[in-house]
Amino acid sequence: MRKILLSIVVVLSFSGLHAQYATEALKYSQTDLLGTAAYVGRAGAIGALGADFTAASYNPAGLGMFYSSQIAITPSIDWAKTNSNYMGNPEDDSRTVFAFNNAHYLLAYRTGNSTGWKAMQFGMGVNKLRSFNNRTYVEGNPTNTSLLTTWTDDANYYGSYDPFTSLLAKNCGLIFFDSTTGQYTDIFRGNVQSLRQSQYVVESGGVSEMTLSLSGNYGDMLYLGATVGVPFLGYRSTSYYQEVPTTMDTAIGLSEFGFMESKNISGTGVNLKLGAIYRPIENLRLGFAFHTPTYYQIDESYCTTVESEILIDANRGKYRSAEATSYGLYYYNFRTPLKLLANMAVTMGDMSSKVAGSLSFDYEYTNYRTMHFSGDDAEYIKQVNNDIKDMYRAAHTFRVGGTLNIMKLSLRAGVLYSTDPYKEEFNKDASSMALACGIGYQTRTWFVDLAYAHTEQKDDMAFTANPTDMVTLTNYKNVFVLTLGMKF
Repeated sequence: MRKILLSIVVVLSFSGLHAQYATEALKYSQTDLLGTAAYVGRAGAIGALGADFTAASYNPAGLGMFYSSQIAITPSIDWAKTNSNYMGNPEDDSRTVFAFNNAHYLLAYRTGNSTGWKAMQFGMGVNKLRSFNNRTYVEGNPTNTSLLTTWTDDANYYGSYDPFTSLLAKNCGLIFFDSTTGQYTDIFRGNVQSLRQSQYVVESGGVSEMTLSLSGNYGDMLYLGATVGVPFLGYRSTSYYQEVPTTMDTAIGLSEFGFMESKNISGTGVNLKLGAIYRPIENLRLGFAFHTPTYYQIDESYCTTVESEILIDANRGKYRSAEATSYGLYYYNFRTPLKLLANMAVTMGDMSSKVAGSLSFDYEYTNYRTMHFSGDDAEYIKQVNNDIKDMYRAAHTFRVGGTLNIMKLSLRAGVLYSTDPYKEEFNKDASSMALACGIGYQTRTWFVDLAYAHTEQKDDMAFTANPTDMVTLTNYKNVFVLTLGMKF
C-alpha cells in the first residue's frame, strides 16, 4: 500500500510525500450548500427552524415540526468554475452537471394528544452533501525545473524506479541510469532553457447520504430527533500534465512530455446525528445538534500513463512512445471529524397569518485536526495523520437565513461563511462564502420551491518541483435547485 500511496503523493503534490492525502481528507470531510430548495434558499440556516427534510442530515429535531406527511424530489444543475493564476498567467475552465440533491418520504403521525407527545415522524431519503464536480486548467512558463527532475530525485533517493512514474518515463526514453556517475538522470541533461507547463484536471462525483430518521414533538415546546446516516462517497478524477520545452541548446532532445493520472475512489460510511429544538416562548426557537464522525471504508484504484515525443536528429525526426500501468488497488479506512451545532430562530406570525416570516442563526464547529486514516501500512498512515494534525485546525461555519411568507408565497435569502481550516503558518486562505436566495409556493396538498446559491472559495497549490512556483485558485460553485413535493 505504501508504494502506491507514495507514487500518488509524489506526482500530485510536488510539495510533500504525505500532504496530498491530508488534502484528500479535507475533501471528504467538508460539505457543500446542497439539499432541498428551501434549505439552499436560506443558505442552510434551518437548524432551529426545521420543517425541511434536509434537517435529517443537519438537525434531525427539525423533522419534529411536521404535522403532515410528504414526498418530494429535488433535481439540480451544478455549475462549477475555477480560475487559476500561475506565474502571472490567468486561465479558467468550468463544468456543468445535472444531479439530484434530495429525494425523500416523510410519514407524520398525529397522536391526538392535547399535551405530551403530539406527533411522531419517520423519514427516509437521500440528501446530497458534497459535489466534486470541477474542471481546472493551469498553464505557465516557470523555470527550467521539470517534473522529470522530481522523479529522478525520487529514484536516486530510493535507489530504484517507481512503477507509476519514473519506470514509465524510463520506458519512454525520458529517464535512464548513468553508469558513469551511478545516478539516475533525465533527457533534459541541462540543455532546456525554459519550458511551458500545463495541467488539465476533470473531477466528478460527490457524497450522498441515505438517512433513516425518527423524531417527535412534545407539547409544541420540545422537539427531538435522531438520524442514522449512511453516506456514499464517489470521487473520480483524470488529469493530464504536459511539459513542452520552449528553447533548447541543441536540436536533439525532448519535444514534449505528458503524464496522465486516473483515480477512482468509492466508499461507504455510517454516522449518527442527534438533535433537539426547544421553544421557550412562542416566537423563539433554540436548537442543538451533535454529529458523530463518519466512519468510511474506502476502495481506491489508480493508474498512470507517460507519453513522450523525442527529436532524434537535426532534421526534426521524431520518436513517440507511451507507457501505462495497470490499475493499482488498495483499501483503507477514514474517519471524519465530529460536529457540534447551535441554532436560534425568531419567528413572526404563523401558518394562519397572511404575512409571516422567520430569521435564523446557525453555528457549526468542526475540528479538522481530528480527521484520521487507518490501514495496513501503520507507519505510513501515522505520517499522514501527523500531517493532518500539523496542517489543520478547528473551523467555524456561520449561517444566517430569512424567510418572508406572503399568503402561500415564500421568499428566502441567506448567507454562509466558513473560516479557513488551515493553520496560520501555511499562509493559505481557504475560507468560503456563499450567498443564496429562493422562492416557494405551497397549497394544502403540494409545494414547489426554487433556489440559487453561489459559493466562492480560494486556495493555492504547488505546481512544479520548485515550491516557490505556486498556483492561485479561485473556485466558484453555482447551484440551481428545484423541489417538487406532495403533502398528504
